[in-house]
Amino acid sequence: MKSRILLLSALFLICSASLTSQTKLNLTVFGGYTMPVADLKGSYPDTMGANLLNFDKSGTLLTSGGFNIGAIGKYAVDTLGKARITAGFNYNSFSGSKDYQRTNATLTYKNKVNIFTISAGAEYGFFPKKKFNPFIGLDLAMNFYSGKIEASGDSTFTIQRKSESRIGVIANGGVDIKLNSSIGAVIGVKYALTNLIGKKTEIRNTTVNTLTDDEETGTSSFRELGLNDEENSSNPAKTLNYLQFYAGVSFYFGRPLR
Repeated sequence: MKSRILLLSALFLICSASLTSQTKLNLTVFGGYTMPVADLKGSYPDTMGANLLNFDKSGTLLTSGGFNIGAIGKYAVDTLGKARITAGFNYNSFSGSKDYQRTNATLTYKNKVNIFTISAGAEYGFFPKKKFNPFIGLDLAMNFYSGKIEASGDSTFTIQRKSESRIGVIANGGVDIKLNSSIGAVIGVKYALTNLIGKKTEIRNTTVNTLTDDEETGTSSFRELGLNDEENSSNPAKTLNYLQFYAGVSFYFGRPLR
């Protein structure tokens, strides 16, 4: 009985002790699952006619899931270590696919959207001198888009997604768990609004979407496809957001906070 009491007491001290204070500078490396939301997420039509899909006129980017990797540095700017400035990068890759039964074969669309983000912002840690330090943050983000749409089957073609950039914001929250004086574990969630500033639409006329089964032969590569996220008379605005779940490792540098 006495040994159990001692064990419980030791566990309590480990979880609450201020001796596990974090340092002024740390680096977090993370990865996880990303869920596209709003118009970043979308579904292909259930069926298609004689013509190929017109991606210029799609109201969404037609993705269903993705993954993320990234790193962020944090530097405490007050004596308590609660207020931190942050800077880092974040890579998200989203995908979606659809098979269509055609006259001669199955036509498969494979779609990929990549977002590389460079961000800077501020973060507030509630208990920086404790083992468990919950935090919230807000970042200004520069987002760089790329990707491609590939079709394979009785014919193959590729549509490259145009390299474009947009400015957005990222809200962040999580818990940093200090394991020892130099390393910790982190889990968290981010919600990103990726295209608040810089929307643009370039709808172009193209023959790729009017080809019929009889006209499709060989392998071809076609022009770039823009995000087309600005509203105009023929195109609805797009809101490109995502919800990111991540886990990673924190590295602490320098002396612990006092």
